[in-house]
Amino acid sequence: MWRGSCTRTGSSFSVPITPNATKYGVLLAILAVMAVPSAGLGQSTGKVSLEARGGLVFPVSDLGKVNDLGGSAGGSVLWNFHPNWALRFDVDYMGLDDGTDGSGTVFSPPMDLLYYGGAVEVNFNAPRYQDFPLKFMASLGLGSMSMKVDETYDFDHPANGFDHTYLAMQLGAKAGWQVTPWINIFLNSSLYMIFLDDFDTLVWVDGEVLTESFDLGWVIPLTLGARLTFLPW
Repeated sequence: MWRGSCTRTGSSFSVPITPNATKYGVLLAILAVMAVPSAGLGQSTGKVSLEARGGLVFPVSDLGKVNDLGGSAGGSVLWNFHPNWALRFDVDYMGLDDGTDGSGTVFSPPMDLLYYGGAVEVNFNAPRYQDFPLKFMASLGLGSMSMKVDETYDFDHPANGFDHTYLAMQLGAKAGWQVTPWINIFLNSSLYMIFLDDFDTLVWVDGEVLTESFDLGWVIPLTLGARLTFLPW
């Protein structure tokens, strides 16, 4: 047993310092050192990200029967409230090409889609066994999808006046390359599920290409993009 001494007025006494007390002190020191990386990790919260992307959009299912693939462009603003989680606001434009058959018959004029919505994004930690600066992200969101047919394309088509806004759900996934701590280049794929009114889609029913109306529309953008992340203060 180790002893320390302390002198009071006219007297002295010893304070025992046991081996267990020494062990506890070492343990507390180790925990203090381990807490330093955790504090550094916590500083990654509060960052803001800006994202821009562009590529192709593929209409599928019934919507793919009446329109052809087109182009897509979009952007996002993200708030990283946790190292692995973010809240985001998305804007995406998708222009579907007209749908025609081999003889040139128009099933549907070109259509413009504009999506506004919010989402929650999760950023997955990179696998420990690989040294590449890869980032993997997934998101789930909800918003509104404006769908408007180009009325100047075919004045005689029954879908010429189609102009509606619907609720839409978004499911996305990204694989990105972290070029620098602030810049990420990524490949993005999203699935938009649009909750249509089947009465509105009667304008596409022709008995051949489309035999009945539908109440779900699906589009899949495949885009390349870049993300810039920074501290706003």
